Amino acid sequence: MGNDAFEKKIEAMEQRLVYLEKENKRLGVAKDVHEIQNVMSWHEYYHSSLSHAEELDAIWAKTEDVAFEEALFKARFVGLDSIRKYYVDWMRSLFNNMPTAKEGIKPGSGVAFMHTLTTPVIEVAEDGETAKAAWYSPGHLTAPRPDGTPQAFWHWDKYGVDFLKEDGQWKIWHFFVGRFFSSPYEKSWANCAMDNEEPYAGILQAFQDWPLREEVSSKPWNAFDEYSPYKVAKIEPRVPQPYRTFSETFSY
Repeated sequence: MGNDAFEKKIEAMEQRLVYLEKENKRLGVAKDVHEIQNVMSWHEYYHSSLSHAEELDAIWAKTEDVAFEEALFKARFVGLDSIRKYYVDWMRSLFNNMPTAKEGIKPGSGVAFMHTLTTPVIEVAEDGETAKAAWYSPGHLTAPRPDGTPQAFWHWDKYGVDFLKEDGQWKIWHFFVGRFFSSPYEKSWANCAMDNEEPYAGILQAFQDWPLREEVSSKPWNAFDEYSPYKVAKIEPRVPQPYRTFSETFSY
């Protein structure tokens, strides 16, 4: 084999290696996106069964700045201890103290959440250490009325989530939940908004009355507006864009 033919063969092999490296990276990103989607799906399953303690142990990051922000309560919880006091302890107390329709029924019976995940935009950092994602989450909720009978609600959220890779596993790092609208099943969200009706008035008051509220929560970071017939729609929360490393992007 002549030198020219040998050099051409080496050049072809180098080009093939470059191509394979790019394809390997693309496959790695696809795998990351799939795993991130699974993490969020697990969140929905845990939440629907009120298995919040198990969720925090299984799919949340263990860093000091892990955070959970609820636009409904205008509150941000930073650190696993604060998140646990809200997401596990307060919610458990809230549902355990809800009225029941009949004697002998376990407190919390009939409470139901079902949130779904749609329209994902998932961006994995070029360094592969973090990721960002946004979803719409159509769903419904069932909670007792003051007399204990169940009441059904429509409930739509928007999510913005930062993910961190810990020990090779994707974990929830910063989680923003923005309620876009909620309304009783029999009344439209547009009419609720026009009538200035708050379907979750009792839950909001319970949060305001929670003795630990100011101790474990801080002001929200993410700008967010619920549905209003008097406002023009806009994209909120911010949708992630491609980025190299987390220091070059924003945080949910």
